[in-house]
Amino acid sequence: MPASIKLKLNLTTINQLLDQNAPKRMLEATNELRTVVLETLSRKPKADPSRIYRVPGTKKLYQASSPGDPPATATSDLKKSVKSSVEGRGRSVLGKVKADAKHALPLEFGHRQGGKHVAARPFMKPSFDKSLPVIRFILTRKWF
Repeated sequence: MPASIKLKLNLTTINQLLDQNAPKRMLEATNELRTVVLETLSRKPKADPSRIYRVPGTKKLYQASSPGDPPATATSDLKKSVKSSVEGRGRSVLGKVKADAKHALPLEFGHRQGGKHVAARPFMKPSFDKSLPVIRFILTRKWF
């Protein structure tokens, strides 16, 4: 009689573990990105001395950031609008980090104002680039 070893792969158990852990991992990844976005918006950017503005409805003045740097914060509305979420279940999950302040998109990509081009003050893409190694680690480390 030959000696033998039998191996059995139980995909049902593996799939159940993936279904349980995927949303948790995505939540961890989106929270990491949200944290980096908030850190980016909290840094004091290089000021553009030629652009001094009054905070609407106040007497407070602030200097705009230089083009290409994250936006200067005058009211914290942009920071307050940064949210993260996870949608879906099981192995099909979608993580989102968004800033839904009305001025988020024009700041990220630049815009026209009063016939003049206002250069971008990106904060989402640089934050994503900075957090990508950690996000990769979160999503690829041992699952179970």
